[in-house]
Amino acid sequence: MSRLRMPSLMIVPRAAPSARPEGYTGIMNRERAIDQIILAALCLASLPFAPPSDMHAVAFLAAVAAACCLDVASSAPVRFAAAGAYLAAACALPSFASFLPLAAHALGFERSRLARAAWIAPLAASARSLGMPLTVLLLALCVAACLMAWRERRAEGERARSRALRDSLQERSLSLARKNRDLMASHDYEVRLATLAERARIAREIHDNVGHLLTRSVLQVEALQVVHAEDEQVRADLARVGATLHEAMDTVRKSVHDLHDDAFDLRSRLESVVGACGLPGARLSFDARDVPVPVAYCFVALVREALSNVVRHSDAARADVSVVEYPAFYQLVVQDDGSAGEVATMAAVPAVEGSGLGLKSMEERVAALGGRLRAEYRAGRGFRVFAIVPKEEKSL
Repeated sequence: MSRLRMPSLMIVPRAAPSARPEGYTGIMNRERAIDQIILAALCLASLPFAPPSDMHAVAFLAAVAAACCLDVASSAPVRFAAAGAYLAAACALPSFASFLPLAAHALGFERSRLARAAWIAPLAASARSLGMPLTVLLLALCVAACLMAWRERRAEGERARSRALRDSLQERSLSLARKNRDLMASHDYEVRLATLAERARIAREIHDNVGHLLTRSVLQVEALQVVHAEDEQVRADLARVGATLHEAMDTVRKSVHDLHDDAFDLRSRLESVVGACGLPGARLSFDARDVPVPVAYCFVALVREALSNVVRHSDAARADVSVVEYPAFYQLVVQDDGSAGEVATMAAVPAVEGSGLGLKSMEERVAALGGRLRAEYRAGRGFRVFAIVPKEEKSL
């Protein structure tokens, strides 16, 4: 038998799915290519035991081409056609059967068990032509190729489970981080509410205790001034004391007002108004920070009046209150899902002559802050109160 010089080729493995990470794809490709090179070398080493034939080079190239097609092609019909053509040739030509381990290894990655065992038929058909020693050797190589493919499939499954576990742990970590941020934000908000409540309590204490004591002192001084009206020196001294008490009273009053304003939280106040309106479907959406106190008082009054109108004049089952801060203005929207009925006659766009007193008061409050109010009924969408209040120039 003439010695054939076989070209050195590397079998290209099947392309991994795009969802597979690049690192794992490289590991699988490298392992599969090494196994295929080992099998190709063993098949070439078994050629001296094969019957003499000039088709060995063609059979080797056909086996390499079929293995590459099975590894690279993503379409199942293309893979099965390539495998079927090579297996059919192996059934007819013993020289093709000499390279069945390459096909057996490539078929070992198919999902169908029938496809993974398809190499048995051509090996059995060529057994008489190949002879018993070579048939047993090729059978051992095919079994080894199947075991290699099984090992790689198992390793790939382990990697897939590892990736799934890693993704699950990462998702849980992100979820815990998000919940931790929410808890921290909730804790900060509760601390702020507690601080504001304490400021309000201090303001009430100052107003109820110190304020009343100063008021009583002022009245006593004024009474003494009347009693000692004839004594100019005493009246002058009492006048100075009275002026000091009035100054102290003004200072206390200003401090109480400042504390009360600082203790005013728009979101919590709106939540209490929405919760107390008596409408089960009332909801609040709040996205604003550092709303000025005059705007906050205005929005609370608008929401209270708007929800009162919804409860008294509408058949709505739901009302959505939305407060949003934009770069140039604050926006308030109160939207219900009521039908026309009585509410359609309450207001036009904007509130004009003939509108209800409540809507007029709302418009006046917004206009006092330089804003605009729009109240209207939209068919099929309910009644809506829309207000915008511009920010002060220094806050822009």
